[in-house]
Amino acid sequence: MSDPTRPYGAVPGNPGGSHTPPPSVPPQHRDGPADARFLGHVPDDGLDPDAPRHDHRPATTGTEDPRLGLEIGRYWSGALATTLVAALFGLAATFVIQDVLNLDLQAPPDLFGAGSDHAGWAVACATFALVAAIVLNIFVLSTPRPRTFFGWIVALATVILATLPFAGSPEPVPAILTAIVWVILGSAVWSLLTGVLARTVVERV
Repeated sequence: MSDPTRPYGAVPGNPGGSHTPPPSVPPQHRDGPADARFLGHVPDDGLDPDAPRHDHRPATTGTEDPRLGLEIGRYWSGALATTLVAALFGLAATFVIQDVLNLDLQAPPDLFGAGSDHAGWAVACATFALVAAIVLNIFVLSTPRPRTFFGWIVALATVILATLPFAGSPEPVPAILTAIVWVILGSAVWSLLTGVLARTVVERV
């Protein structure tokens, strides 16, 4: 017969205790590391819990690129198309600035071996794009981060070419226009060649 003075659910001998008994632990998990795994303290990863754990990490830092190569035919088709675009840009720039706006452009640097007329600027712009394509090809085959190095090279070359017109005491308008032409050309060549690279780069086995 139940004791009417004991609260409902109380355990005999513990009148003021909780009416809910403590959770029982299965016999197979009462001792040792298996008990800890049952209680959620050790992950059940299928390994021997008594064996020493080692932190297995890759030998690399995660920043190395795989060895890269190029689909040479498709890459150089895109590179030659970029060179053609650059040459046409040189023609268009000189035509608009000199013939339409009746303004002057400075001649490209002597290293391009071209004059300040339409053909000279077309040759200079095409040469810039062709040299950039060769540099990018070399970087892909020899450096771990070719796109990054190529971006820096094109940016620095563009800055140099854009500041050369201001050397000495030039007329400001032709110097500014010449600098703008070089900046646009450098941006276009970088954009086109990196786009070609994205479609033609492969991992070497």
